[in-house]
Amino acid sequence: MRRADLAAVVVACLLPGAALSQQLADGTPLHADDARRLGEYHAAAGEAMLDAFSGGDPDDLVILTNVLQGDPLPSDQVLAMIPGDWSCRTIKMGGLLPITVYQPFRCRIGNDGSLEKLTGSQRTRGRIHVDGDRLVYLGTGFIAGDTPPPYADLPPFSEPGSGPQRMPEIGLVEMTGNTRGRVMFPDPYLESRFNILTLSR
Repeated sequence: MRRADLAAVVVACLLPGAALSQQLADGTPLHADDARRLGEYHAAAGEAMLDAFSGGDPDDLVILTNVLQGDPLPSDQVLAMIPGDWSCRTIKMGGLLPITVYQPFRCRIGNDGSLEKLTGSQRTRGRIHVDGDRLVYLGTGFIAGDTPPPYADLPPFSEPGSGPQRMPEIGLVEMTGNTRGRVMFPDPYLESRFNILTLSR
């Protein structure tokens, strides 16, 4: 995290009631810094993709281009189609490296909107929420073998070097069809400027 962003988080944490002062349209409380990250979505995406396309491996860029194709479906259509098992892979852009594409792992989305990455060392567990005309994922990033608390029980900011490693995660869920989708994570706390969790089945 950049120094200026960290300072903003510290200030937010010191203000009474600031940590969960905002909420999604469905009433779900939102950490102040996660609201900031969501508000900087396009800036983070633009910076990360400039890094990726200026210095990324051509094969990785082909995968990224394919993942980004297709307009998101309306949220009311998506909710009925997303439950089930998915093949998922993480793409990290910007930050330490221009782009890193990981091997596919397993994810599962429940009928209640729960989402969990089931395999791999870096995992996430949380829930998809309706926020007006978009779908927002709120979850906890953690390391395999840990039992993470739900998003609502996390502190407003977790130092990346602390243990156990548990990070609040926020992303936009976009489905382009019954068998393809993506979760877009702006300004993650670890390693990169923008992450994409691809979904396919």
